[in-house]
Amino acid sequence: MADNTALQDPAGSSRTRSQTMARGSRLALIASLYSTQNLSLAAFNYTFLIAAQNAGVSLELIGAATGVAMILVLKFVWAPLVDRVGSRSLGHYRGWIIACQTALTIGALALAALDPGRHFASIMIVFALIFLFAGTQDVATDAATTRLLDPQDRGIGNGIQSAGASFAQIVGGGLLLLISGSVSWSAAMVTLAVFSGLPLILVARWRESETTDHLPTPHVSTRQVLSFFRQPGVVRWTFAVLPLYVVGGVITYNVIRPLLTDAGWSEARIGTIVVIGGGTAGVLAGVAAGWLISRVGRQCSMVLLGIAQVIGTAVTIWLTLTPTSIAVAAFVTAISNASFAATGAFLYTIAMDLTRPESSGTDFTAFSTLIQIVMVIGGGLGIALAGVLGFTVVAIGATAVSAAGIAIATLLARPVIQRAEALATAGAIPESENSNG
Repeated sequence: MADNTALQDPAGSSRTRSQTMARGSRLALIASLYSTQNLSLAAFNYTFLIAAQNAGVSLELIGAATGVAMILVLKFVWAPLVDRVGSRSLGHYRGWIIACQTALTIGALALAALDPGRHFASIMIVFALIFLFAGTQDVATDAATTRLLDPQDRGIGNGIQSAGASFAQIVGGGLLLLISGSVSWSAAMVTLAVFSGLPLILVARWRESETTDHLPTPHVSTRQVLSFFRQPGVVRWTFAVLPLYVVGGVITYNVIRPLLTDAGWSEARIGTIVVIGGGTAGVLAGVAAGWLISRVGRQCSMVLLGIAQVIGTAVTIWLTLTPTSIAVAAFVTAISNASFAATGAFLYTIAMDLTRPESSGTDFTAFSTLIQIVMVIGGGLGIALAGVLGFTVVAIGATAVSAAGIAIATLLARPVIQRAEALATAGAIPESENSNG
């Protein structure tokens, strides 16, 4: 039976994009969207929850409230809607992005009018709506990026995506927390609104039809969704190799904060070392990983960045033995965040290689949702086990899992990596045989 996906001749695709929108403009647009994509989540996890705790809200209520962020993980449910429905006048994905960025800006301004202590329930409702729009913006941005980037730019484009997540951590968990503590909660939320609205300047200048009119019109069906997983090795990669490849790094990345808290570190010091310092390392590593992928290819990058992740998990063992050392904490946090961001850049590049332009939002979201689920489960499991076995045992175990993950990926991921390499090298795009019917 013939494979139901094919390598299309992309003749003229790179020229079309280059002539209508300069490479620098495309990357700037993508950077602005990814840099603000996770701001609301970072603001919720750090600025809001800390402000609520300081205002006297119980830890039990705060702990239960964190579940609202699961809305972001559920975005795969409505991702097909984003592919299926779009504005002709504004542009299919551009229209979604404009609506969502505007809603995120208005939502942040609404938060500025509320008080974390007196209006806790109301703020939770606003954040739930914000996460709904943030998840939709995520789907639309991933789809637009897939269609905007030439294959040779996917590495740097997804490096920017990974760096953007770290940037959001710095702003949402560092700058906004600082403003909230030193000025006011309202000032912090107004700042969030400003950052959320900034991408609209570049989005307004982007003419989607001029940059992607040579690609298939966005649409999706149940048959298309299923055919995506019939690409060579995709099922094994998605549900076995990918989780094993990242879970070790996810565990150590998430245990650093509770480890330092358990060692008596203040919130301010953790914010400086972990949030700002670690986030900065993540920004630099994300961009560097994108450059590496574009230079040495997918297969080599998988091995090199996998080794970097093993190192990132292994150095955490050192921190568990000397958790009071500022120098050790700064070094380990930087290495851990850097390897985490670099690995993310690689995973998202492979996801983009396999994504089809006619259903790019749905396809890419399938991968990103799985990664987020692994992060939630892996992070929670690591912290829970640390409470039973201790941080050192968990760090050692995570390092072993990370090493096993890269070994398994090297052995089993070849079909997917070869296909991604072929698509990137040919400048081709996978399309299901039924995409037009």
